[in-house]
Amino acid sequence: MMTRVYYCVKINPMQKQIITLIFSTITISLLGFLVQQNGSYTQTILKTKSDKVVVVGTVYDTDKNNRTLPGSTIKSTDTTFLTSTDKNGKYHIELSPGKHILRATYIGYQLNSTKTIDLVQGDSIILDFVLKDAKQHTTN
Repeated sequence: MMTRVYYCVKINPMQKQIITLIFSTITISLLGFLVQQNGSYTQTILKTKSDKVVVVGTVYDTDKNNRTLPGSTIKSTDTTFLTSTDKNGKYHIELSPGKHILRATYIGYQLNSTKTIDLVQGDSIILDFVLKDAKQHTTN
């Protein structure tokens, strides 16, 4: 006979938002593997109660294995704030509300920028980038 043990853990509202954001990120990332990516970026907006806008995401290579790019730099062109991706290609940056253009860079890859994004107080955004190898040339 097997005995099941259940644990009850209290979670405050902020922890709940973080857990929701993590699961949403995982879901969006998994969906990203199923969708043909065009070498651009994807954006998902969630709501939080923060004064800042939290932007998280992953930077991918355009190869077919969806390889991440650790050490990529993410920067808003409108501020001096920047961050780097971790060993899994994931990043986290907090920005002030307003209009921003975010850029992802990595040595040996083409720079990738978003269009102007209007960041609203309380938003939490999942923004994944796909960078192209600088050696890959496009033909017209």
